[in-house]
Amino acid sequence: MTGKPVRLVDIAREAGVSLGAASQVMNGTGRIGQATQRRVLEAAERLGYRPNALARSIASGRSRTIAILAENASGQFCMPVLVGLNRALSGANLTSILYDAAHDDDLRAAHLREIQGRQAEGVVVIGEGPDVPASQIPHEVAGLTVYAFARPPGDGGVSVVPDNEQGGRLAAEHLQGLGRRTLVHVTAQAGLQAVTDRATGFVRGAEAAGSEVRVLYGGFDRRWGYEAADRILAEAPGTDAVFAGNDQIAVGLAAQLHARGVRIPQDVAIIGFDNVAGIEGDLDPFLTSVDPALTAVGTRAAQVVVDTLSGSAAAPASAVVPCWLAVGRSTVGGPADGRDHVLEELLLH
Repeated sequence: MTGKPVRLVDIAREAGVSLGAASQVMNGTGRIGQATQRRVLEAAERLGYRPNALARSIASGRSRTIAILAENASGQFCMPVLVGLNRALSGANLTSILYDAAHDDDLRAAHLREIQGRQAEGVVVIGEGPDVPASQIPHEVAGLTVYAFARPPGDGGVSVVPDNEQGGRLAAEHLQGLGRRTLVHVTAQAGLQAVTDRATGFVRGAEAAGSEVRVLYGGFDRRWGYEAADRILAEAPGTDAVFAGNDQIAVGLAAQLHARGVRIPQDVAIIGFDNVAGIEGDLDPFLTSVDPALTAVGTRAAQVVVDTLSGSAAAPASAVVPCWLAVGRSTVGGPADGRDHVLEELLLH
């Protein structure tokens, strides 16, 4: 092999057709007979032809570029969304460019000017959840804006988020299936969208099976988990299961209950939310947790972009992606795992 790029003239010569006919086949224009199309495409395959993306972009007047604007690329939840986005956009032969706003208004504005200069055909904003305000993308920057793991800050833009309410139902169904009937939901501040949705799903799921749920509101931190554990033991000593609003709360709960002599899961089963170990590419052998399927959120956001640009489907106002449950010993028990140092480390600090 010479290493030289394959040209249209080479394909035409190999297929025994005119250069114009080869060009029409490769660009999907004109009316060329099926037999000729087949010869041209087979010749292109044999020669390993790869169209010049830049030339095609200039000829078509389309950049085929999608800008990805991360509110905080180093944040815990950005990477899985980005992985899903990039895989799907690459699979659709769309180029993506990542910009990190890093919570800096000036940097975000500079990125938006760059995006506009590149004539991106769409912008996907990766947010930090439905409770954290996302950037407003000016209409002149791009014709299509999709908010992944975020809700639009105003009118316009498509929102793709995890189905937090369905995630709450998953937790209730899992605990009910284990025979747990006295349930507590320990979560963060009332009024936050994610808090409301997860609590709604959990309470409705539990009540549908005949159980009542006590809800305790606090914060999304481990310290609140410690405090909530003491409140549960003092105010609801018969509790046999707790669904925590995130993994930080769940770990704090588990550590404090363990310190107070409560066996997990024999006495109290615990479920978290976020599956943080899964985000980091591991499976926590201890903590059962609802996984918000953030890679699937990124994939769905990319699909909205692809479908809209191709004209195969109109952009929806919003889309929710089902969660799934990562099951660990905090609900189903089992022998200790060599990686399970969560409680021991917490009790030493």
